[in-house]
Amino acid sequence: MVTCKDYAQFVKNKLKTKIKGMEKKPVLAIIQVGDNQASNSYVKGKIKDCEEVGIRCIVSKLDKAIEEHELLYHIELTTCVADGIIVQLPLPKHINVEHVKNAIPKEKDVDGFRQDSKFDCCTPKGIIDWLYFNGYDVCGKNVVVLGRSEIVGKPLVNMLIDRGATVTCCNSHTDYGYETQITNNDADVIVSAIGKAKFLDWADIGSDCEIVIDVGINRDDAGKLCGDVNRESVEKLRPDTYVTPVPGGVGLLTRVSLLKNVVEAHENGYTENAVEDAISLLRKNDYFVRKIPKNLCETAKGCSETGCGECLDCSCFACMIGNE
Repeated sequence: MVTCKDYAQFVKNKLKTKIKGMEKKPVLAIIQVGDNQASNSYVKGKIKDCEEVGIRCIVSKLDKAIEEHELLYHIELTTCVADGIIVQLPLPKHINVEHVKNAIPKEKDVDGFRQDSKFDCCTPKGIIDWLYFNGYDVCGKNVVVLGRSEIVGKPLVNMLIDRGATVTCCNSHTDYGYETQITNNDADVIVSAIGKAKFLDWADIGSDCEIVIDVGINRDDAGKLCGDVNRESVEKLRPDTYVTPVPGGVGLLTRVSLLKNVVEAHENGYTENAVEDAISLLRKNDYFVRKIPKNLCETAKGCSETGCGECLDCSCFACMIGNE
């Protein structure tokens, strides 16, 4: 099997070459509310990925006390200048996540979270693309998916069914004996996305199982990052079964899927007259009277366009709307 790491790098290299030939670079906007440490790490990784392939990344970090209507307005403004938009989760409890998801236009929902999004959710998309890159056809295979979340389990089940797989989806209410039976006896592929450290061991996996895809991100008793699968024991006692690693596995597939979605959104051409639209929206809401940009980066401070639109010399969101 081509590893997730090697596949991700292959995709990045292709995207980098493609973007180099574009007159305008794709733009991803990342909106983060608050200072969650895990979110900081995820955002940092996304920025790094974008820089690597040539996608312009606009990051907006908002105070955790921001009101929902202010966040929704911020998203509306961002739609004027970005090809793709993501709002980093989790959000503070006083903000309705569904309202935020649906505020992002379906043509720019590169996370694929909306029901009517133009894009597939990144993790399921990454898994499917990686399997096909390895020449593994799921048509006719028995696939067991553990977990039914809105962004992994459910969309992955549908994508697998669309490709001819026979799919069984287990959840927290599934009888453990039945779950063990189907993973041990029937599964060609197991996808675990339940968030329980080393939940699956070699005894839970049948000798005919070809691939185990570990979506879980957990900490074991020693505080070490691990997945849902006890990979060491499976590799030792089920040597013919390939298990994706954690870290260095599905997380990389998710990240390159996001990059692919951003480039596709850019090619679809939904962002036009970005600066003019943003200025119009700002003036409509009396932005220049109510708010003054603060804490600008050094490039923004010296830019004559600051407060009047998007500065082409700076990737800082402050150039467009200010960063209070």
